[in-house]
Amino acid sequence: MDPMQQYLEEFATQIARPEEEPANQDLSRWHSCFGYSPSEALVVIGRLRADINGRMLSDDQWNLIRAGREAEGYDRETYEHQLQLWSTDSHSHHLGTSVELNDTSSYIFTLGGPFTDIEGLRRTTVRKRVVEDWLGTQSPSNYRPTFIRLSRAPKNLSENSSYPTLGIDSTLPQHRMQGVNQSFAPAQKEIPVWYFFYGTLMDPQTLQKCISIPHPPILTPASIEGGTLRTWGRKYKALVDGPATAHVDGYAYRVLLSEHEEYLRFRETEAYEVVRCRITLHSEEGVQEEVLGLTFRFARHDELDVVQPRS
Repeated sequence: MDPMQQYLEEFATQIARPEEEPANQDLSRWHSCFGYSPSEALVVIGRLRADINGRMLSDDQWNLIRAGREAEGYDRETYEHQLQLWSTDSHSHHLGTSVELNDTSSYIFTLGGPFTDIEGLRRTTVRKRVVEDWLGTQSPSNYRPTFIRLSRAPKNLSENSSYPTLGIDSTLPQHRMQGVNQSFAPAQKEIPVWYFFYGTLMDPQTLQKCISIPHPPILTPASIEGGTLRTWGRKYKALVDGPATAHVDGYAYRVLLSEHEEYLRFRETEAYEVVRCRITLHSEEGVQEEVLGLTFRFARHDELDVVQPRS
């Protein structure tokens, strides 16, 4: 479908459905994100919903970044308003601002300026530094793209050691390559690959929606050792390193396509990281099989909820 036609159809769907009055929790979100009073928030919300050009994200783009932004307190409407504020802040879009030399994250941005005729594309996923460096070689222009960072769980599996592995300090010498014929699995780009899930992804319908497959997937009861479950944000499960005897039950799924793995990493956001683990699969007959796989380990230890001592 032509991008413009898709946009118009999505917009027609929105205006055909009557808008509801913002609930109290919605007004509280606007106050938390921007400091608006209820009356100020109602005015801004009214303007946004009346502006046919106010939507800055497609449904697909919002789905990519939704988990990370909601964890920061935004919903789609407040985040699009935040993007509008950023796009009108001339100080935040000069070339070179907040560019890190080691920044390998992915970004989306609205095409414009010198990027208006790239095979008819209107939006794309890019490397921010590459675009900024290229713009720096062009003639002076008022065009400054608004970048939206895509939060994705990092995956950096070493070829020369077991790093990173759940429950062990894989930087120690005994976990490094001991001979030229030794290899470590799973490899960085290995597909298919087993993943162990311990949170909402244990639900087949949730996983189906996440990786965009036509039917609910078949999950296998499974367990891992070397990890323990905590929480963050008072509602999200967080797998962290634990003693060798620590045990976590969940489900395993064999990811068949690299695209499906990417969807999973975007869903988990950079609050988690992909690590190796040993997964024990449990059959209905009681047979156990051990496979080498991957899971998502929580990466922000300072954000973990405090464990309350038992009385």
